[in-house]
Parts: sequence; C-alpha cells; structure tokens
Amino acid sequence: MAAAISKVPLLLQPRTKAFFALWSIVSLFLFLYHGVPALRYHLFQPSSARPQYDFTEGLFDNGLLTAVGTTATATDGAATVAFTVPSLSSSSTREDRIADALRDRNVTVHLVLATQARDDVSWADRLRIPGAADLRIIRYVADAPDAPYRPPVLNKGREALMYMTYLHDLYDELPDVAILVHAEDYAWHAEPALGTSMRTMLSRFDLREVLDDNNDHETQDRKKQGRRARLVNSRASSGQSAMAGDRDSGFNTGRRGYANLRTSWLNACPDWINTTKTLEESVKQEEPYMREAFLANFGPLSFPGDDGIVLQQQEQEDVPEILAGTCCSQFAVSRSAVRSRPRAQYKRSMDFLATTSWSDYIAGRTWEHLWPYLFRGAARDCPVEWKALCRMYGVCFPGGAAEQAAWMDRWRERERLREPLEFWRELGHPVVAARARGRMRELGDWLRKGLAVAVRRGEVGWEGVGDVYEFQ
Repeated sequence: MAAAISKVPLLLQPRTKAFFALWSIVSLFLFLYHGVPALRYHLFQPSSARPQYDFTEGLFDNGLLTAVGTTATATDGAATVAFTVPSLSSSSTREDRIADALRDRNVTVHLVLATQARDDVSWADRLRIPGAADLRIIRYVADAPDAPYRPPVLNKGREALMYMTYLHDLYDELPDVAILVHAEDYAWHAEPALGTSMRTMLSRFDLREVLDDNNDHETQDRKKQGRRARLVNSRASSGQSAMAGDRDSGFNTGRRGYANLRTSWLNACPDWINTTKTLEESVKQEEPYMREAFLANFGPLSFPGDDGIVLQQQEQEDVPEILAGTCCSQFAVSRSAVRSRPRAQYKRSMDFLATTSWSDYIAGRTWEHLWPYLFRGAARDCPVEWKALCRMYGVCFPGGAAEQAAWMDRWRERERLREPLEFWRELGHPVVAARARGRMRELGDWLRKGLAVAVRRGEVGWEGVGDVYEFQ
C-alpha cells in the first residue's frame, strides 16, 4: 500500500500529464472523426421497415400523382413504338380504373405466404390489391408443427414445397387468382422501380394480366382438357412430345394465366439454365441437377401391369435444353392455369421435394426455373422488361427499353455504394463513406425524378404497349 502511494507523484509529473493530454486529444479526435458518423448513421437512426436511403417514399401515393394527357414514343431496342396517352381526371387513379374494370367479376384472390415462424408478415395485413373483391391471406410456416398451414415435412423444399402443398390441398377451392410470395416485404428480388417492396408491387399489380378472359372457369377447363387431349393424340401420332410447344399447347389461358411478379432479366433470361451442363461445366449450383429434377417432376411414371407389362402413367415430356424465366419463386397464377395440370401432378412434386436426398438449397432452387413449365408448358418465359413493368405495375418509362436500362444502371451504381457504408468500413474510412453517401443522394434524386415521370405515364395509361412476351 505504501509503495503504491509512493508512485502517485510520478503520475503527476509534467511529462506524464502531457502524454495523457495528448492521448486524450487523439482519442477524442478519432472518436469524433471516425466513431460519431458511424454511430450516427448506424445506431441512432429511427427504426423502420423501410430500407435506409430509400428514394421512393411517397412516390406511389395516389395523391401525389397528376394525370396529364400527352403523346410519347418509346423503343423496345429493335423498333420505335408510338403511344397515345389519353387525358384523364386526376381524381381517377390507375388503381381505381382497374377496380372499376373488375367490379362485376367479384375477383377472389389468395395471397399465399411462404414463411418461417420468426418472420414478420404484418406488411400483408395492410395490403390492398386493385380489383380484388375478396383477398384472403394464407400463411404457410415451414418450421411450426402446429401451424394451420404447413408443409408435410418441416424445413424441406424451401418455398416450393409450401407452394405445392397449397396447390394440392386447395385444388378444389382455388380462387380466381393465387399470388404466391416469400415472407419479406423488402427484398432484392422485388422490383427496384417499385422500391424493392412486395407490398408496393402488389398494391399496383394488374390482376387482368393473369385473370381468365371469362368467369366460366369450369367451361374453360373442359375446353382446355379437350384441346390437350386432341393435342396429345396428334403429337403422339407424329412422334412429338405432348408438351413440345407453348402457344399452341392449350396452356395459355386468358391473357397469360401465369406471370412471375418480377420483370427483370437479371440472372434469368434469355438462356439462364442449360439442362445439358454437368457439374464440371456449370458455375450455377442447381444447373447440373435440372435435367434430373425435370424428369422427376414431369417424366413418365412406369409401373408393372397385371400381366407383367410395364405401363406408363403419362406421356413422355422432352427435357428442354434451355430453361429461362424471370427470377424468383414469386408469381401470380389463375385457377385455370393451375388446373391445366391434374391434382396428382402437385402431389408428385410434393413427394419429390419431401423425399429427395439433395440438399434443401438445391431441391428448392430447381423449382425456381420450373414454374412457367408447370403452368404454361413454356420452357422460356421472358417478358420484354419495360413493357411488363408498364402493363403489370403502371411504371412506364417514356423512352422504353433504353431509358429503363439507363435508370437501372444508375440504380446498380447506387447499390454498389452501400458497401463503404457498412458500419466497420465506415468506422475505418469515414471520408470514403461520406463521399459514398453524397453520391447516393445525387443518384437518389436522379432516380426519383426519372421514376416519377414513369409513374405519371403509367398513371394515365398507355395504349399500344402490345404483347409483353413478343420476343419469346
């Protein structure tokens, strides 16, 4: 004790005082220069489900839109298309007009959510889909054995098994349109031009893009089954696959019958999956498994008959070399499109997902590329991006493909700037982070202005957009 007390005067020496003073000044400077900005932007922001640095807030509020009649031209990359944009009252919104057009149809919609127990899906509680007279939310939970809606095997097959379970179990109780999505509101696979928000996308989605042309679904089903039977017989006699084509296959019900909710070709089109690639040749993890997955779900089923002769339960469906369609497993589908396949098809796919020895990742991802084939018999299902965005969501870039591409280039540049803003990176390089944040603000202003014009164009409506899938 006495020794410790004897050292106290040493701490009071001028040299020691100077050292501690300098150390305190440097520490304070580093804290103010490095720590405060990082803490300010990462720890003390108000809590919100909306992503930080979002530039679309308020942009899709109907009260902020003004409908102005005008004329415009757009290019699809190959030709210039002229559009007539009618003048409309600013009190008549696009969503109002969709609802009016569907009012007599009494359209029923199921929103099927593929979730885990921990997921927050409160965003869906506030959802309104234009033209949906009856919206029912059905939440499947992959990891809750007591959930009212759950897959037959927990934590298997990702969202695909939950979707198949819904399509099989509710086959006889399907609505006019079923919309099947993931649990998250904000996610990278939602459209950037709609704030990467699933709630925003669905609140602007035009159900007519997948809705059948008339309300007599059972009559349509019988007609379609008759067309399929004639098609199978004619192709069987010529040695062709029963599902070799698309447009003449009887699967194209209504406008579409099926549409992926995403319009971008990123990691999707026009030739994303090649079913002939081997493990050594492919860099896409699920690609080498796609041929086997296709045959497991759509190939012939063989079984012995009473006389020992091997019988086939269904016709052979050739494995397409290329599978391509917009990513990811979030889509809308009509009742007739679902029933274009027998109920047994969905049970077969459920069994595949529940019993496969493949990893959950691989098994689930194979179905990312098979939904268009399931509902439409289409190996490729790639829309003209700017047209699909315009018709499905009312976001119509006046310059067509070229303007949308330029907008997306700026959006991708802005996304790349998020990396310097990560907490530990900003803590070490505050100047770089400050520059990134400034550039993000500039790009955000530019993106918002361009998007505002596209939303206003879509608000008043476009005539002449034409076939969204004309390049198939």
